[in-house]
Amino acid sequence: MKRVGFLALGLSLTVSGFAQDLIRNPAKPLAPEPGRVLKLETVYEIRDDSGAFFFKYPFRFDLDPKGCFYVLDQDQLLKFGSDGKFLLNLYKKGQGPGEIGSNFQMVSFFAQDDSITVYDGRGKIMRLDGTGRLVEEIRQSAGRFFILLGPAGKGFYMHGQTPVGIGQGVGFKDVESAVHLVSPDGGTAERIIAFTSRVYEGSNFGMDWDNYLQVLNRRDGSLYVSHTCEYKVVRADLALRKAVAAFTRDYRRVPFVVKDYEKDFYARNNPPKKDFENDIAGLFICGENVWVKTSTINEDKGAFFDVFDPQGRFLDGFFLPKGLTLALADGPFVYVMEKEEDESIVFKKCRMLNGPKS
Repeated sequence: MKRVGFLALGLSLTVSGFAQDLIRNPAKPLAPEPGRVLKLETVYEIRDDSGAFFFKYPFRFDLDPKGCFYVLDQDQLLKFGSDGKFLLNLYKKGQGPGEIGSNFQMVSFFAQDDSITVYDGRGKIMRLDGTGRLVEEIRQSAGRFFILLGPAGKGFYMHGQTPVGIGQGVGFKDVESAVHLVSPDGGTAERIIAFTSRVYEGSNFGMDWDNYLQVLNRRDGSLYVSHTCEYKVVRADLALRKAVAAFTRDYRRVPFVVKDYEKDFYARNNPPKKDFENDIAGLFICGENVWVKTSTINEDKGAFFDVFDPQGRFLDGFFLPKGLTLALADGPFVYVMEKEEDESIVFKKCRMLNGPKS
């Protein structure tokens, strides 16, 4: 089980020495039609039935300024044109220049203009051009980082975790999740901001307690973070190196249910059980706003999303139609994943006909 942390919801937030009041929103947003189901018009579909690529475990996504869509999957970094047509696989497996020797689940990336920057999770940062040609390769030596978040001038924002007290007995332990500014040559790293949470360590296991979720708005350098079981989002300004907003809303919590795939783990280890699911299940950027995927799921309507502006005001809320998983949001469009009856995966770019109100 992946290790992340727990921190109780309070009246204020302290992150890396900065105190920030918590903005409390009511249960209903400012928009007049919360709770509607998004009406989507398909622009294009991407299927893997050509045999040129496959969808198996897609889990990271991005768009470049030209509208090309990128999907990270098992040993694949797939690039699709603005029309949804497959262009190439940027993933080269191996130990040589421009190649990835680590497990694909350790890989992170971002797309910019005519280049793609890829991090292998073990210290190698590669910049590729739009055709997949290696332009530059850096051996990052400034620290151990798990995720490449995005560009920072000529350098990089990178994220890592430092467990405190792990291996020192059963119970809850602190974990610090920190964002660093890494120099262009990968030789130095400056700690920007950190969020402290807790994990639970058993006699022979470690387990999730609440998700550590984050998303970077590359347009303005805002990092949105959820690091508690309860409903709370923090916005950090990475240029200012501090948290500038923390917000929540009145939320009806969803009772915790052990999932089928977790039953064996709970039976064998008897870990503590939560009373409620993590309130927040995902964070997404759309323009200036952040979309919060909540733990609320309606069997007929789908998963519920909230929309907040950078100041923490609760603007709108909607259901993503049942059976769809959000990959990205971009202006009036969403990129969604759908599993068909035969378990094959289809990606769709869709126009929102009744999308969130600003």
